[in-house]
Amino acid sequence: MEEHVKLLADWLDEHTGETVVIEKQELDDGDKVYFKLGGVDYRDSNSVIDDYLDSALILHGTGSTMNGDGELVALPGTSYEIAVSGLSFGSAGSDKVTAKTERANYTLTIE
Repeated sequence: MEEHVKLLADWLDEHTGETVVIEKQELDDGDKVYFKLGGVDYRDSNSVIDDYLDSALILHGTGSTMNGDGELVALPGTSYEIAVSGLSFGSAGSDKVTAKTERANYTLTIE
């Protein structure tokens, strides 16, 4: 596991049991997810059979996202994936971290 991925996984582990607000900006699309974090796992792309799966941090718990009408709706599953290919940090603090990957920019805050 790369150093920046380990740092993000450790930051998330410190906040197990708390609600993490995940703001993701990918191209012209922005998402905001409220996620009650139960735990974190790492998936290495070398250990999966499917070629389309990339390395990722798998956040376990429950969450909701804001729909187009401004209403919170439950996520369809009990996990949230952050692809970590090319992960680098913009900043990190006790209640907030910003990170960038090859695909998206993330801001994670503790609610």
